[in-house]
Amino acid sequence: MTRKYKAYEENAPGDFYVEHDLCITCGNPKHAAPNLVGFLEDESAAREHCYFKKQPETEEEVDLAIEAVRVNCCGSFHYAGSDASIKKRLREKGCSDAIDHP
Repeated sequence: MTRKYKAYEENAPGDFYVEHDLCITCGNPKHAAPNLVGFLEDESAAREHCYFKKQPETEEEVDLAIEAVRVNCCGSFHYAGSDASIKKRLREKGCSDAIDHP
């Protein structure tokens, strides 16, 4: 898995990731997939950022990850994997730009 963008360091290893320093803390992805997406609030560093705290393992979780990608408001959520069915589902949701390697 080669990523097109630099991933935020807190992302769990895997195909779904949030781009480093692009999150604007809208909170939408965390609400869409609370078991997969976390939100780091580091007051000492004055930094807030969403990240994939867990990669999807079931079809239901893949659906939630795709929904998190769909609802993020600034294009910071990406898919770097090679699964053709996930890429197709992302395209169907209007998230072609989130696919690192179409």
